[in-house]
Amino acid sequence: MKAQRLWRSSLLIAALIPAGVVAACSARVGEGGNGFPGAGTSGTGAGTTGVANGTSSGSSPATVATTAPANAMLPATQVPESAGILQMRRLTYSEYDNALHDLIGDTTRPAEDPAHPWAADSQNTNGFASPNSVADQQVLNFNLTSDTLIDTAITAGTLTIPAGCATPAATAETSCATQFITSFGQQVYRRPVSAAEQTDLLTLFTQVRTTYGQTFTEALGSLAKGMIQSPNFLYHWEIGPTPPTVGADGLAPLTQWQIASRLAETIWDTTPDATLLMAAQNAQLGTAAQVTAQAQRMIADPKAAQALLDMYEQWLLSVGTRPENLGGLAPTSNLTQAAIDALPGSFQSFLTSVYSTGDGTLNTLLTANYAYVNSDLAVLYGVAAPAAGATGLTKVTLDATQRSGGLFTQIPFLAQFASGVVDNPVFRGLSVWTKLLCGSVSPPNVNVPAVSFVAQTTTRQSYEVHANQPCTMGCHTLFDPPGFAFENYDGIGQWRTTDNGVAVDSTGSFKSPALNTFTFTNAVDLTKQLAASTETRQCLDRTWLRYSFGRLETTADTGSLQIADTKGEATAGYSMRDMLVALVSSKAFMYRTLSPGEQL
Repeated sequence: MKAQRLWRSSLLIAALIPAGVVAACSARVGEGGNGFPGAGTSGTGAGTTGVANGTSSGSSPATVATTAPANAMLPATQVPESAGILQMRRLTYSEYDNALHDLIGDTTRPAEDPAHPWAADSQNTNGFASPNSVADQQVLNFNLTSDTLIDTAITAGTLTIPAGCATPAATAETSCATQFITSFGQQVYRRPVSAAEQTDLLTLFTQVRTTYGQTFTEALGSLAKGMIQSPNFLYHWEIGPTPPTVGADGLAPLTQWQIASRLAETIWDTTPDATLLMAAQNAQLGTAAQVTAQAQRMIADPKAAQALLDMYEQWLLSVGTRPENLGGLAPTSNLTQAAIDALPGSFQSFLTSVYSTGDGTLNTLLTANYAYVNSDLAVLYGVAAPAAGATGLTKVTLDATQRSGGLFTQIPFLAQFASGVVDNPVFRGLSVWTKLLCGSVSPPNVNVPAVSFVAQTTTRQSYEVHANQPCTMGCHTLFDPPGFAFENYDGIGQWRTTDNGVAVDSTGSFKSPALNTFTFTNAVDLTKQLAASTETRQCLDRTWLRYSFGRLETTADTGSLQIADTKGEATAGYSMRDMLVALVSSKAFMYRTLSPGEQL
């Protein structure tokens, strides 16, 4: 334990790094007190981004490129590609847990363990968790976790020790320790360990081996504990050995290691694998074609499922106070714990079936009529249960008249937005308006009253009364209507034709953030229109950029967004897969603008 304290000072320094993203605005929606992220002045986006040292725009005099309006469409003519600054970020909890699994075989997911939850990383103005600081409690969490997991890995034999170094002779210990530092260190730091870092780590090895009497294997464990507590692991900033070379366009290419890490965090939500690290080592990530080949390989890999779940949970299922984690829903008389436990897997399986093994199109995402179920979910969908003895989730075809709205007519989405057992059209509508169409809304008056539910009226009717009050009309008339499209689904997503004994009304019309009109008869009709909408498609482009860059888009990203959008449009139904590959092989992804004040 004493050896690990040598590394706490570096973590404490990291903890002093100021927050670099403006905290997400909070607002009260529907029942009051339900904050939703990304709120800004209506139609204006969320301010500025791209601050030099990670401080918020309100506390730093230097900023670069402002964000485009949230409802702006991409220009009709191609803009030259450019790039913004590289945002320094700490690993998210899911990245941390996934990386520890890949590095040492850990399956406990300590940062996201619901039995011992860590303080959650809140979403930033980009709509995703993009942390860039470490609080005191997190320092302690990282420290204690490293002790437990490395000791367990040593016992289980999952900490990789160089060949021939299990029980080295005394004269070979230093050589073996050096091999471990360079091999394991490159995996942990996502780049080669520098000579100075090797010297520092060897000093730690010698101290714990001689002064504290640790065995050779225990001493390697101390090295591993130090490495996974280091800012070199906990932060995404794979610095190069030399100052960057800036081109005539003012842009600096990311290092091969930065590109490998950025690909892994975007497509896999984890650390680079051996293939990516080898490509970086051999300078095979310097061209768009080389990155394209890696991205296509990675999207087809089953590991892509974990990033798809992380991205889509945060994107579409985090409106208001809803828990991002689908498993956090509370059971009801009809929604069993077994059904809740199956929701993340069902959601993830559907996303993977579209992106990795299906046609990869937005049309399939929003109009497919199949889902993945266990016996309890099958009951909610009204389909036959999987065969007796079946394990895992089974793909089933759903009634196309009721459920051909892709993920928007599936239980994971529908059950996420409910107030107890009552559906909440505000949250459902907000997910369409703010997430699928990239709209923004102003924080409403703090005195917004709760919704009053009246006997023998539908949920929609109660919310319509609520929306017509003077303090709610400005916002709720924007995003309530798309929520009414889902009135055929109750609070847990079961199909219904009546609500409180009254026929439901799922028709409606609304103006989108870009002022396009959507008139619909039900959710199936609405999602079909959304799938074909250029506005939806370009919002998806921006959303993937926000997720992978850890910030809002800037004017510097416009050219790359246009190219990615064109790639998607080239396939009928809009290829999300091709769009994502084009985005991660773009200049905005592979280059950066120097941060203000950066020394060369």
